[in-house]
Amino acid sequence: MKVVELFAGVGGFRIGLERVSRVFFNVVWSNQFEPSTKRQHASEVYVARFGGAGHVNEDIAKVPTACIPDHDMLCAGFPC
Repeated sequence: MKVVELFAGVGGFRIGLERVSRVFFNVVWSNQFEPSTKRQHASEVYVARFGGAGHVNEDIAKVPTACIPDHDMLCAGFPC
């Protein structure tokens, strides 16, 4: 199952899904952006833990929907 993770933080949804099954769930794209800070700590942790492939550190409102790959499941964390 292809998964897109929005407002990903440090990857909480991804960690939970991967603990269920690394084979069944495949995060194909993620986004984390904190508009009120200059340094993107959560995004940096996400990339350090999972790598930067398919991860975008931009305001989601500015990401063209065509850039988000096809997916079966959308996970979205709420702003803290």
